[in-house]
Amino acid sequence: MKYIGSKTKLLGFIDSVVSECQSKINKPSDQIVFCDLFSGSGKVANHFKDRFKVVANDLEYYSYATLCNLLNNDSSTAYECKPILEYMNYCMDGMQGFIYQNYSEAGGRMYFTNENAMLIDAGISLVYEMYENKQLNDQQFYYCLCSVLEAADKVSNTTGMYLAYLKKFTTSALKPIVFKGFDLTEPVANNEVYLGDANALLKEASGDILYLDPPYTATQYSNAYHLLNTMAKNEQPQVYGITGRPEGRNISGWSSKRNVEAEFRTLIESANFEFLIMSYSNESIMPVELIRDVMGSFGKYTVRKMEHQRFKSKAGNENSVGGNTVTEYLHVLHKVG
Repeated sequence: MKYIGSKTKLLGFIDSVVSECQSKINKPSDQIVFCDLFSGSGKVANHFKDRFKVVANDLEYYSYATLCNLLNNDSSTAYECKPILEYMNYCMDGMQGFIYQNYSEAGGRMYFTNENAMLIDAGISLVYEMYENKQLNDQQFYYCLCSVLEAADKVSNTTGMYLAYLKKFTTSALKPIVFKGFDLTEPVANNEVYLGDANALLKEASGDILYLDPPYTATQYSNAYHLLNTMAKNEQPQVYGITGRPEGRNISGWSSKRNVEAEFRTLIESANFEFLIMSYSNESIMPVELIRDVMGSFGKYTVRKMEHQRFKSKAGNENSVGGNTVTEYLHVLHKVG
């Protein structure tokens, strides 16, 4: 899944800083609790699941489903679901459901070709019907559902987000949709996945290493990926406008210049973790100086930084004004008290 703020290419950098913190914790690695509080596409949580017990959270349901699949499934689930994906790819007929009616060329919004939209509708319907009939357990449900989400994202006629669709179908959007499985490694422990507000979760959660990757900009993820939420929830909301955005959305205070500092201060103060590591770029809402001052008041503060390539959409680099690279900071707090 192409995801704004994805840390796929920064995993080595993040791992090196996490390993520094781990070396100062007097516990075996499989007893260390690592919390990924704004987990998004789940790349960081998935990276550490073979080393630590992972607690992951996000505000959006498509992310929650992704995390349930990545963190709570293993190769046995992949084996059990293989016949279902084979049926979806070779035997399933398309249906003119909600996605076809609202987000296909026939529906007046070119997010998907007509053929792919009908197969997306059929895939979602099949997965939910089997789950409701108790033909799938929770693990199998999230595995199959995420296969539909990943497949749909690969053939979406967008720049990588769902704020709008392109006027002409791209080469990838014209390809027939393929429902693929996942190459899952075995998790080291019983991981926990949550759906909700980050600061609310911290009232209950505690552990050793807290990794933070909050929204950087004013973009609300519930807008940018609204169609993934609609598909993941099997909803039929009222939609409006040229882009077909549904009514209602999750609003994150981290994407508001007015509210982000209060959210940040509350989080740092309430976090019951020994180490806090926060990813934040040089183009983010909060300045480096504010982060340093707030985190430094609760313990020993250090910072690492790395240059990396700017996020590029499927249509190319939309944000070329600032150059091709972004500075990623990892703000580290060894919390005292």
